[in-house]
Amino acid sequence: MRKNNGLKDNSDATPSSGLKDQAEKIQKLFWAYEREMSLYARYGAFDFAVFMLYCSYVSRNADELGLEDFDTSFSIDEVKACLGNTYVAASFVEYYAGLGAKNDSLPDLRGIELRSHDLSKAIVACAELLEASELSLMESDSYEIASVIQLVLAEACTSGYWGKEAGEHNTPLSVADLATRLADVEGKTVLDFACGNGVYLAAALSRGSASVCGRDINGQAVMRAKISCFFADPTKKHDIATANALSVGLSTAPAQRVFVAPPLGYRLREFDLPDKSYYVNMVGSLAEGENAKSPDVEDFFVAKALASLTNDGIAILHVSASFLFRQQRARQALRCSLVEGGFLRTVIELPGGVIPGTGVKSALVVIGKQPTDDGVFIVDLDSKELVDKGYLAKGRGRCEITEAGIDWLARTVEQRDEIPLVSTIADREEILASGGNLCYSAYGDVFDYGSILDKTRTTEDIMGDIRAAQASINSLGEQIADILNSIEQKG
Repeated sequence: MRKNNGLKDNSDATPSSGLKDQAEKIQKLFWAYEREMSLYARYGAFDFAVFMLYCSYVSRNADELGLEDFDTSFSIDEVKACLGNTYVAASFVEYYAGLGAKNDSLPDLRGIELRSHDLSKAIVACAELLEASELSLMESDSYEIASVIQLVLAEACTSGYWGKEAGEHNTPLSVADLATRLADVEGKTVLDFACGNGVYLAAALSRGSASVCGRDINGQAVMRAKISCFFADPTKKHDIATANALSVGLSTAPAQRVFVAPPLGYRLREFDLPDKSYYVNMVGSLAEGENAKSPDVEDFFVAKALASLTNDGIAILHVSASFLFRQQRARQALRCSLVEGGFLRTVIELPGGVIPGTGVKSALVVIGKQPTDDGVFIVDLDSKELVDKGYLAKGRGRCEITEAGIDWLARTVEQRDEIPLVSTIADREEILASGGNLCYSAYGDVFDYGSILDKTRTTEDIMGDIRAAQASINSLGEQIADILNSIEQKG
């Protein structure tokens, strides 16, 4: 099983100093690519940088990847001499985009859109930057450098580079690592039907998943996802394509593990729904008889995730905090259905700042296809009891779950460990009685009553203080009376 190596340590593998050095060089190279592309590309400089990093790696590792028919005239090291002579710049892009059609180890990138004011200069500039970087990009049999590149791309895609639109957000690396750890993806089939940049899919591959399937409506995001998953595991062919998750035509086989990050709190509009009856039927499978007047993408994705699981499957969704308590009828009915049906396993409330670029709180919701009678395990990761434990790294409006935090959460959830002020097991009947509220504060203590009682003084002590105070008052009264009598006598 391959493990992440590179910019960050993890519990399973510690990167060598050589790989860390390579990671730093690749990171600098990538952002240098992006800055250089901005001079030539009116749009899509970031995507062009992602694509050129892929081209550079494939070119330098054609033999290791088994590309026996690789045309060396398209080598990144020959591009300056060949460009404009043997082929034009567009042919360079088309060649690398189409390599996957003939080689199972490479992603099929045909149909990608890379707009540039001057494609030739942009490609040459990339080749020159790669040469100046002194990066060999040569591979060992374990594909360690590919893993490093995947981490560099994941961090770039989850940085503050991208703005928020219609509630969409980039899945933080720490959340993807936590979710894939909680779900135990090793040897499992994985699906993300709104995969975006493919952070969940790449994280699952790095943890040894058997295969990944991804869909997204954004074609450029699909390109980034394909390239990220290639670097996460160059030995597997990945099923990633452009498709609308809201469409009944989205064809994916049931998976053992499903990960989805719906646009936070996004209300769907009429033109967002290719087939409104599909939405109604999907949400109605859980919230029966409660057809929302304002369709909500989170409700739909939760219902679809459950429907997309194999019989032993587990799904983890990254949802808005309001999903846990909002009292809109369809939302409430959906939560109650998950609880009553025994599908809901775990809820982890996340602090604000975990999602890059926003301070809003969110949550991870874990559901399973096989019903259970056990209570729902709820964790408040924002509890004051966890401050200074090293589980969170906060700063500049961001909050990241550390490796120590991921390890601790994984153990706590696995053992369903009830910790005062932090985690509790909520009885399903109790949750239903509360209208499906899934917040920790509805069932777990938020104050340390024992500590408060320890500091509380006894009635006897308080009465003793009152008696002492009264004696002082009486004594002071007598002194004042004596002073007044003395003044009257002198007068």
